[in-house]
Amino acid sequence: MNHTQLTTPSNPFAFQHECLSLLTGTMPVSGAVAYMVDERSKPVCYQIQKMQPNMHRDYLQSYQKIDPLYPGNFRDEQNASVVKMNDLVPFHLRRTNPYYTDFIEPWDVQDIIELFFRVDGRLIAGAALVTSTQQPEYRSEEIKRLESLHRFIEFSLEQSMQSPRQLKFDNFCDQYALTAKERMVVELVTQGLPNKVIATSLCCGLATVKTHLQHIFAKLGVNSKAEIVSMLYLANG
Repeated sequence: MNHTQLTTPSNPFAFQHECLSLLTGTMPVSGAVAYMVDERSKPVCYQIQKMQPNMHRDYLQSYQKIDPLYPGNFRDEQNASVVKMNDLVPFHLRRTNPYYTDFIEPWDVQDIIELFFRVDGRLIAGAALVTSTQQPEYRSEEIKRLESLHRFIEFSLEQSMQSPRQLKFDNFCDQYALTAKERMVVELVTQGLPNKVIATSLCCGLATVKTHLQHIFAKLGVNSKAEIVSMLYLANG
């Protein structure tokens, strides 16, 4: 598959929902979040479960860029798949680490375990499991269980991105030279989402979504989101 085809599965929300349901139904957590990763290693299309919305909003507004497990910050020389934040940041450094002092401690977090999902060696998606101070840290047994779940989820992701439906979607995007971000907008448009929800999912402003749509309209020669869906439906027929 080429670079464009590796962006995301054609239904990222369905993948995220299944991923979170499996993880939170199997592991003890106080909160969980799943996300897709764009071509610049930026998490987009967040979906949360069992997590306070204010906590996630606080993270996005103030602490995302200093998160040691943020894909753009995490030095992943060994293609790690399951990483405990407390293993990454030594205990003696946490008292001077603003991510710990200003976000982790105030929100009563014990640890965060990040799962990274790749297809053909490229980071496509991730998930974070949050445990509270009322819960014990994950031991080796829990990590081994997570590693097994990770292999299953990653295999499912890879299969979904090689499905006939996905390949048809990829060919459609290639035919009209859609950029990776435009492709993600089209994916969300096909799910019937309004512009405001698309903006929230992609962590961008409403004006940015409208600009992407204008570019998509011009490339496809259409004037509405309904026409995009119609073109894609005909192309996949």
